[in-house]
Amino acid sequence: MEKDFGGFKGVLIIGMGLIGGSIALSLKREGYTGKIYGFDLSEERIKKAVELGAVDRGFTKLEDVPWDEIDLVIIATPVKTFESVAQGIKPFLKEGTVITDVGSVKGELVKKLEEILLPHRFIGAHPIAGTEKEGVENAVIGLFKGKKLILTVDKEDEETRKLEKFWTDLGSKVEVMDPYTHDFVFASVSHLPHAVAFALVDALIELSDETGIDLFLYPGAGFKDFTRIAASSPVVWKDIFIENKESVLHTIDSFIKSVEKLKEYIQKEDEDRLVELLSEIRQKRLSLEEG
Repeated sequence: MEKDFGGFKGVLIIGMGLIGGSIALSLKREGYTGKIYGFDLSEERIKKAVELGAVDRGFTKLEDVPWDEIDLVIIATPVKTFESVAQGIKPFLKEGTVITDVGSVKGELVKKLEEILLPHRFIGAHPIAGTEKEGVENAVIGLFKGKKLILTVDKEDEETRKLEKFWTDLGSKVEVMDPYTHDFVFASVSHLPHAVAFALVDALIELSDETGIDLFLYPGAGFKDFTRIAASSPVVWKDIFIENKESVLHTIDSFIKSVEKLKEYIQKEDEDRLVELLSEIRQKRLSLEEG
């Protein structure tokens, strides 16, 4: 099927970070022929985005953006800013413009954004892709190729199909999911792992202080692999944890129960249960690679 990126003629990406920059560079690599504009409050990030060829033009003031040339707006800022961004851009949007995002929290936030942006259409989107790095200078061409992209809508219509084609042409595998289901699923498989990675590094800081031994002199590849995501942006993850608080706390409670079970088996030296538990976990982890 021919790539037309949903028929969108002009794209504005708000937030020239890793994800925003990766969308822009990937669009160019995949043959998008429309205009790509970037907006960020940081003049330095806009300058870098233009230097990298990620955007055709960049702006730091909303009133300077050529809104009449834009029919797709992608919000790629931290999730805590989404409502204020939506309120800020609404007066400038032309009729028929679709607004979407790339945030990892949906639920009530999607409903609020839908209401704020009426009569324009907002469609929540979450690309399951990224790295622990920040900034447009770390943008990755092809970051979304072969990766899942979740659209959080209650019904599919023309605008949804256009946005689905946009992401499909970037190489994503698009799925549709209810916003609230999305928040529980990704609290479990993304937000909890980040929380655990942050907490593990914190535990080693505490143990280092307690013993006077700098434990960070000794980690091997396993520790570095496991905690790579603890190098992610504190601001981004502060927002995610708080915006998805209920689901995140639910998954943390479940994790604590699992750790307590493991602790109990070790404490009792219950070898049979320990082997049974670890074997079950090992098989589940191996099945991920088979899939």
